[in-house]
Amino acid sequence: MLLTNASAMTAMRTLRLAESNLDTTQNRISTGFKVSKAGDNPAFFLVSNTVRGDITAYEGQRDTLLYALGAIQTAQAAQSEIDNAILNIKSAVVALETGSGEKELERVILEQVDQVRKIISGTSFNGINLLERDNVETFLLGYEREGRSLDFDTLSIRAQGLALRTAPVSATINPLPGAALDLNSQNTFGTPGAYTPQSLGSISGVNVGLGGSGVSQRTFAISFETGADITTEQIIYEEGGGIRGLNISIRNGQLVFGGYNIPNDGTTPWGYREAQATVQANTRYTAQLVLDGNASATGEFRAYLDGTLVDTATGVGVLYNHGNAIGLGRIAGNAVVNGVVKNDTGAGPTGNRFQGANDKVVLYNQIFTPAEFDQMTSYLAEGWLPPKGIAFYIGSQARQDSATLVELLEAVAPVDQPGFSTAAALEVLDAAQEKANRAFAQLGFYEDRITGQRDYLMGLTDSLEEGVAALVEADLQEESARLQSFQVQTTLARQSLQISNSRSNILLTLFN
Repeated sequence: MLLTNASAMTAMRTLRLAESNLDTTQNRISTGFKVSKAGDNPAFFLVSNTVRGDITAYEGQRDTLLYALGAIQTAQAAQSEIDNAILNIKSAVVALETGSGEKELERVILEQVDQVRKIISGTSFNGINLLERDNVETFLLGYEREGRSLDFDTLSIRAQGLALRTAPVSATINPLPGAALDLNSQNTFGTPGAYTPQSLGSISGVNVGLGGSGVSQRTFAISFETGADITTEQIIYEEGGGIRGLNISIRNGQLVFGGYNIPNDGTTPWGYREAQATVQANTRYTAQLVLDGNASATGEFRAYLDGTLVDTATGVGVLYNHGNAIGLGRIAGNAVVNGVVKNDTGAGPTGNRFQGANDKVVLYNQIFTPAEFDQMTSYLAEGWLPPKGIAFYIGSQARQDSATLVELLEAVAPVDQPGFSTAAALEVLDAAQEKANRAFAQLGFYEDRITGQRDYLMGLTDSLEEGVAALVEADLQEESARLQSFQVQTTLARQSLQISNSRSNILLTLFN
């Protein structure tokens, strides 16, 4: 054909294709990617970018976990030093048995206690101290993708609070406003525990004036001292009568918290419920009863002794007006005690009046936050419970459990304090050692959880990176072979095009 050079056109198409393939292959070799832009493979490009975003997020989570791990390991580094300090204090206490060098040994104890304080204070990792405080640090462990939504998994690490001290409060000034009842013998009489059994009459917000909806939340708190007899039933406090009321009593060595609202007052009635705690004779305590009821009577009583939850009772509802007078240390009118309606039977060993002493009585128609509850406990204890020395902790598991490590160690000195003995000091030091052991065991649990999650994220990101690589990265061996092939194709296509274009010159020679 004269006007159309078909062979040249074929050669040109072949050359273009070969050069395009050659350019693609050279780009893959130079970049390392077979999918570097959406046009290369839209599906693979979209998937790879999504997965790359996940990988970046997982790497960020891993860095966060390493940060948390650093804080934990910094805290754990103090374990051996704290253990050694406690052992040194124990050795000094035992050495007191020799009867000599008392002041020198006391100085050793105080120095070791101070050393523990400094160790705990020094275990800070970029502002995070998991031994000294009791705050909560929250770290992101990971997340699961469900379509466009993300489900995050977090780990909350509570600092162990080994060096905290209860904030000081006044023995005569209630730190929490809004009390419906607030009695304090130190204010009224100038003497702790001076209240005698008496009727308080009716008080609005306590047994009357509760409105038509009654009260479903109440916190009652009292500081008291048991007498020598803790077997005979005795009334510490009561409000109400034969069908509605609350009371606290003693019987058979138990402190008994009772409550009831028997009639149908518009919500589900609930019969007598009680919670209990073991008490000792001639001992001072603080106690709280928390009423956490509801209209369907599926709520509960929570009973606390010295600030520690000791018992609960379920099936608690709403408490309505109960107009009989309030009795402190006695029954005023009548009351349901131990499930039976009872009256005041007088004082003495055969009566049911309280044979001990009441110090403070406070009542609120609300439930407090843990921090506020601790404030109330401190207020009840201040000026009533013994100072936090050896005598304060001996024989009281609840007090030992609620104390911090530093408070327990500080209780050992001075060695001439009332109640000090080698056995008593060793009991408190054993409690301190157990507290330290529990704290470091908890940190060990956190470390194990975080280490496992870190290793999982490392394996997961490696797998995801391998998956992305399979989708978008070039196989250099394969591309190298392709490069050589396309280079040959390009050379042959150029030669073919040259031959096709030379035919016109051959045709022209026919006219010469």
